[in-house]
Amino acid sequence: MSAVIFLTCPVCHFSKQVEVAVIPRPGTTVTCPVCKSLFPFQPDESVAVPGGDEVAPAAAAGAAPQASPLGLPGARRRTARFEFTGNAREYFGIWIVNTLLRIVTLGFYSPWAKIRKRRYFYGNTLLDGVPFDFLGDPWAILKGWLVAGLFFTLYSFASRVSPMVSALLMIFFMGVCPWVVVRSRIFNMRNSSHRNIRFGFNPDYREAYRVFLWWQLLLPLTMGVLVPYIYYRQRRFLVENSRYGTTPFRFHATPGQYFRIFLPLVVLFPLALAALVAAIMLKPSALTMALPAALFFVIYICAALYVRTALTNLTWSSTSLGDHRFTSTLRTRDLLWIYFSNAVVVACSLGLLAPWATVRLLRYRLERLSAAGAGSFDAIFASHETQVGAAPEELGDMLGFDLGL
Repeated sequence: MSAVIFLTCPVCHFSKQVEVAVIPRPGTTVTCPVCKSLFPFQPDESVAVPGGDEVAPAAAAGAAPQASPLGLPGARRRTARFEFTGNAREYFGIWIVNTLLRIVTLGFYSPWAKIRKRRYFYGNTLLDGVPFDFLGDPWAILKGWLVAGLFFTLYSFASRVSPMVSALLMIFFMGVCPWVVVRSRIFNMRNSSHRNIRFGFNPDYREAYRVFLWWQLLLPLTMGVLVPYIYYRQRRFLVENSRYGTTPFRFHATPGQYFRIFLPLVVLFPLALAALVAAIMLKPSALTMALPAALFFVIYICAALYVRTALTNLTWSSTSLGDHRFTSTLRTRDLLWIYFSNAVVVACSLGLLAPWATVRLLRYRLERLSAAGAGSFDAIFASHETQVGAAPEELGDMLGFDLGL
């Protein structure tokens, strides 16, 4: 009888019996035949693999040991959950002090305010009972804030004085936009840690220019048809170039899954727009114009929130770290209620309950996020990297970039 082992997919847990003589070399990327996920093959040390010196006794006897992608045979699978331990009262104290000091210092306190806010939220965000930490230097952020502020001031001034100079500055910024994205991601990841292990990001500038510039230039030529594919390429780029210590994140989604999210909008929006035009043309009046317009606005808000929620769930649920697969289960109706009630409460309190709204939304998002896998995160090794400046991150923040998952 030939010696065999069982290969197990860390994502869907599908197992397949394979003869030892035909198993791949350690580190080879294996594709699951069921869920099509990719993972590196790492067999149990007691099993001989092609290219090895000898066959282990267990394999020679025809035993069927379990092969684990992380080299942890027989490890018990469990779910590590995210949770948020902060509260609105604590964050209100930080928020009100940050706001007042920003006003008193004419904005120069912003880097310290940003650090205080991030450290509070990171420190109260727990994964498997262990908090995260943000290690950014406020002086580095201040330098970046000044550079970003200078660029924004020059652009604002040029737009009032010379449209030609303003256009040149915009073209220049489009040219450096992918570089800004990468450097901003590097700064944020390297200054974030969990279990005293820092995150990291690989600076793949060539791919960054493809997904954040060249594909964007094709949008007008395709009338927006490429939006789902571009979003897929950008998410894959951000995820697969990220790592925790020395362990890289993996991305398992397909372009088709992103296109399916946008598909309802292709049917919904033309119908809503046609109904609006028909109502105005058939009986033009203040009421017939106001009601369809209001209905179209509501449909637009709900559809936009649905797309954003579905994209967040798909991106997170298609991300894995080693043997751990993340899962996000946000619901559109829950977020619709949270956003609506938060807006009403903040408006009625003249903005004083904004910290409560922020904490409420973050707690819901984290309660719906988890990571399931075998073993713990303690097996991940740290990496040593140099620091990077904060100017790109501040420039991205000032211009409204959203680089998160």
